[in-house]
Amino acid sequence: MTVEPKAPRVRARPAASLILIGPDDSVLMGRRPPRSRFAPDAWVFPGGRVDAGDGRHACCFRAAAVRETFEETGLTVPADRLSPLGRAITPSNSPIRFDARFFIAHAGDALRGAPLVTNGEFTELHWLPLARARALPLMDVTEIMLDEALTRRAGGPDGVLTLSYRGPHTFLRRLPA
Repeated sequence: MTVEPKAPRVRARPAASLILIGPDDSVLMGRRPPRSRFAPDAWVFPGGRVDAGDGRHACCFRAAAVRETFEETGLTVPADRLSPLGRAITPSNSPIRFDARFFIAHAGDALRGAPLVTNGEFTELHWLPLARARALPLMDVTEIMLDEALTRRAGGPDGVLTLSYRGPHTFLRRLPA
């Protein structure tokens, strides 16, 4: 009998994403290249891992969300405009893992009208009507956070939505902001 060695557990790296909602009820989303190591061909919000220059405190997630949004879209968003929306940790059996914080910010007309400039991390980058974005094939975490953004926009409860994975099941929990 041959026993397969267990794959080493991969540590989740800190990351942050920003859900930008436009005044015309649109959301900024990008499509990842089909050959990406993580989430190939998926529609996602601007974001990525926390870098050393982002800091070491809770504010580092805001800094990472602002920096990643600028790098991936060319848009400058002040960190004080971001509200915490959720947190998700990639399941432990994934070969690439993130401990991601999701933020939401409302884009004013000036930001919504600014040109989008991608750094190549997206094959497409668009402001999409919320209903159209919701109809795209999305990863579960993107779908859940988009639904949470829609709920918040409609006057739903504040708080930080936390996703946790246990086997094939996803559990949601709302904590005070």
